Amino acid sequence: MLYKIFTLWFFVVFGFYHASYAGIKITKIEFLGSIDPHEILIQADGPISFDKQENEKDKQIVLEIKNAKLANKNVAMKLDTSSFDSKVSLISPYQVSGQDTVRVIVQLREMVKTEANTEGNLLKLKVNGGAVAAAIDSPPAIVPPETKPETKPEIKVESKADVKPESKPDRLTEFMENRETKRFVGRSITLRVRDADVLDVFRLISEASGFNIILGDDVKGKITLSLVDVPWDLALDTVLHTLRLGAERNNNILRVVTLLNLATEKQEQLRAKKATEATAPLVTRVFPVSYASLKDLQDLLSKFGTTGGDGATSSIVQVDNRTNSIIVRDIADNVDKIKKLIEILDTQTPQVMIEAKIVEATEGFSKEIGGKLGLGTKSKDTQFFASILQANPIDALFGAPGVFSDGSDLSGKVAEDSATFGFSPKLTSILPGVDKLNALLTLGEKENEINVVASPKTVVLNKEKGSIVQGTPVLVPGSTVVPGVGTVSTTSVQQAKLKLDVKPTVTNDGNILLELEISRDIPFALDSKNFGIAERNLKSTVVVESGSTLVIGGIYTLDTKHKSSGFPFLRKIPIIGWFFGSESDDTVRTELFIFITPRIINEREAGLSG
Repeated sequence: MLYKIFTLWFFVVFGFYHASYAGIKITKIEFLGSIDPHEILIQADGPISFDKQENEKDKQIVLEIKNAKLANKNVAMKLDTSSFDSKVSLISPYQVSGQDTVRVIVQLREMVKTEANTEGNLLKLKVNGGAVAAAIDSPPAIVPPETKPETKPEIKVESKADVKPESKPDRLTEFMENRETKRFVGRSITLRVRDADVLDVFRLISEASGFNIILGDDVKGKITLSLVDVPWDLALDTVLHTLRLGAERNNNILRVVTLLNLATEKQEQLRAKKATEATAPLVTRVFPVSYASLKDLQDLLSKFGTTGGDGATSSIVQVDNRTNSIIVRDIADNVDKIKKLIEILDTQTPQVMIEAKIVEATEGFSKEIGGKLGLGTKSKDTQFFASILQANPIDALFGAPGVFSDGSDLSGKVAEDSATFGFSPKLTSILPGVDKLNALLTLGEKENEINVVASPKTVVLNKEKGSIVQGTPVLVPGSTVVPGVGTVSTTSVQQAKLKLDVKPTVTNDGNILLELEISRDIPFALDSKNFGIAERNLKSTVVVESGSTLVIGGIYTLDTKHKSSGFPFLRKIPIIGWFFGSESDDTVRTELFIFITPRIINEREAGLSG
């Protein structure tokens, strides 16, 4: 029931509202500048009822259309007609807030006679007074050709209400750069013209861009455009390409001419420049050189000499090795250019200090547990029960002869890193004839840590190779074949090297390209008498920022060993099994890291910083 009541209420309210508004919609607003008097056309989807008011103080004509609404946002856009030869400078339509009323304000340059009437669904406002020179209040200016067409085609221009010249400090420079990169970021404008004179189109773009445009006498023709919400610099570039026009900057002015005339002008300027240089007097200057190679500098500067009309270079560039100077003979303008080149090129070669750190960390842990067990008889001359794991069942644990098969006692079998426990209780009732029980238990753990830090450091010129080596002699065993004798064992002395080979290349952005080869060799014990060499090498090419540290290599190894032996089955009995066998665990962990830190030590002198 509640749902039905709500539905009925909704349709009653909606039907009342819909019935209460039966107004019209304004679908189009146009400005016609091809006839005299000029006309403003307001198109609707039904008969128009309006009131006209004249505001002489503000030079405005106000058209108020009752019971009407604007059809869409495009109709609500302001029409900027200030660039046309007309008394009308701006047409501003808008919807009156909270009312079914559309108000159109026509801004005039000066009050003139106007006439408004309707023809069906069309409202016409005629503005008398003839054509006037377009008054441009903004700084941008256009210089048109001397001859102009007397009449204009029909033009419709739409622009957003808030379009104003941009406030960037150098929009002309930005436009020239954007033409090269094709990345246009100007303020969006809407430009719609049909058979318009290119002079009017450039005037509109000039006002939107905010800089001055001068058109050559050869810039003529008509153009039709429909550009909606595009950057103004893209619109200008599109017009230039469409009309095959060229643009060049002269300080804060953009000069526009045809591409053919622009190319001709450049050729004439080049010929005039060459003619002037051919007759200019030659001067001689001596430039001292501090760091650059005289030969390389001479070859380079010779290519920048003045070229005569026959294509031959008239400048002379010589070197004086005694004073380490460059002698230049050329026209004054070119000598000044060569001077600037020498100042740029004659700088210190970057020097790079390269520090490498090789960090080695080794951790070792071992654990061992085992035991020995034997039985002895009352008579020491008779073995009643065989020994287990070398224990002599008929001898004592301590003293001579000892409990072990070689006759040694317990003290000779105790390792430095182990603890050994022994006991020998007498047995009288377990087995007949058994006199005693010999037992040994050995426990041991061992830990070791080794940290090694090697830090080779060297200073190298840019693009030059540098090396630093530290060696440790190692006696390495070997063998050789002697005719008539056979294979003979030999030894040789070899070097376990700590070595850094590097070639740095300094980039223009301050980074350093490094070609690296790092070696860290260590002596390695093969047995108690012989040694070998364990090699650790790295070869790489990396890019590092000056002063930064980069990890360029690392090795991590983990070596784990477990060993278990003894009497079958019995050695696995908890606790008691230790007397019938042995267990050992060994763990060795090794980590190797290589760090590199390059630093340019003469950055300012080499011209790499401000």
